[in-house]
Amino acid sequence: MRLFAALAASLPLLSFASSTTPDYTDLWYNASESGWGANVVQEGNTLFVTFFVYGSNNQPTWYVASAVTQQGGSTSGVFSGTLYQTTGPYFGGAFNPSNVGVTTVGSVTFNASGSNAATLSYTVNGVAVTKSVVRQTWAGDSIAGNYVGGTLGTWSACGTPLNGYQESPMTLTVTQDSTAVTMREQGSNYTCTYNANYSASGRFGSLGGNGTCSDGVNFTFTASDVTVSRDALSMRIAFVRNGGCRFDGRMGGIREGAL
Repeated sequence: MRLFAALAASLPLLSFASSTTPDYTDLWYNASESGWGANVVQEGNTLFVTFFVYGSNNQPTWYVASAVTQQGGSTSGVFSGTLYQTTGPYFGGAFNPSNVGVTTVGSVTFNASGSNAATLSYTVNGVAVTKSVVRQTWAGDSIAGNYVGGTLGTWSACGTPLNGYQESPMTLTVTQDSTAVTMREQGSNYTCTYNANYSASGRFGSLGGNGTCSDGVNFTFTASDVTVSRDALSMRIAFVRNGGCRFDGRMGGIREGAL
């Protein structure tokens, strides 16, 4: 507890921040340098970052940043904070909290260029490191299920009266066979079917494919930041209809069925 008490001293008082950035919680690494990485856990506008890297003696070295806070407003993907090195008692023996030590060694900045890519910059005792990192993927989620929710967003280049912001309550039925996904969106007076390929990037996924609606209109679409849990499915979605009519928005819903 001493370690976390010491780190907590660097944190501001608990606040409840509103953030419209993606959730960066994940394991991040550089694919061409497999063997090191950083765990990022996000709560509100603050990241807790732990590094698994190696010292000048090629031995595992522990660094942690407990208060990597968002810079520049709620839509910013830039987070900065103080970096610490920690020491403590041997894990195989009795744990003595008085043997835990925390030393300030530098700073860290996590600068996201999108929901799935970032630049990780940090200094340790004057040694500066800058790495491009992505979410590490070792297993993809199944997004299959039945959901009750809505589609909301903005139509453009569609003409009157379709142009502008709209919200549409709907049900969404999703089936998945490996990376092949079919989604059936049922609204109050329409049905749209999406056929897509699913790819995973850490905790997030993406979709890309084609679809058609009950009015006979065909479209191409992409979906990003696809996240699924036992309770819900959500994604950011964009599609273009024949003639250039475009929709940009969000789609999601609560999973149907017993808990």
